[in-house]
Amino acid sequence: MSDLGQHGRFGETIAAYSERRSEERFPIIRTAKLVYGDTEMPCVLRDISNSALRVRIYDDIPACAGEMMLEFGDGDRHAVQLLWQRDGHAGLRFPEFTDLRALVGEKGPFRKRAIRIGVDLPSSITVLGTRHEVKIGDISHQGARISCEHPLSIDQQLRVAIPSLGEVYAVVRWREQPHYGLAFLETFRFEEIAHMAGSLQAISRVWRRQHPRQEIVRPAAMPRRAVNG
Repeated sequence: MSDLGQHGRFGETIAAYSERRSEERFPIIRTAKLVYGDTEMPCVLRDISNSALRVRIYDDIPACAGEMMLEFGDGDRHAVQLLWQRDGHAGLRFPEFTDLRALVGEKGPFRKRAIRIGVDLPSSITVLGTRHEVKIGDISHQGARISCEHPLSIDQQLRVAIPSLGEVYAVVRWREQPHYGLAFLETFRFEEIAHMAGSLQAISRVWRRQHPRQEIVRPAAMPRRAVNG
């Protein structure tokens, strides 16, 4: 065999090896959430390659979910498609090539933070023995964002009522009235919130149906009167 033929076979071998290496799966543990429709499902990445990944899920993904986004705590998002699901795990595929480093590192628009689940939960807080109505806008295993008409101060301690969790002690970490960020004094495990995410969002859907957002109807502009010269 000529040297050219030998080099050709060698090149094919290297190309095949490189392709196998590009699909090599790497173990990883990183929290994220799958977003589809009006659902946000917490999940944990278990292993990844350049074209697919396996995640731990805490509820079934409906077959009609369609296109999904994989979103991390730092705001980084990637389009994914469901391949399979069984025994609390799901296989996802990237429709387009994704840089492996983007899934391993923190490079999104926000600083690293806990996975937040968007909700609309009517609730209440207790401050200095007085109860005030609030609405919970999102929740994580470390804290929650609420809307409250009663003014709260930074570092103020309170109790917030959360469905399925009861009253939780928290402290105010930031405020942009009427919105406040709460940090739980005793954090939960990620799995606890992940298991409850489905029921909390179901309650939110019922509340949204009962309290549809009303469109703002602006008065029509008055016609200008002619000015007699």
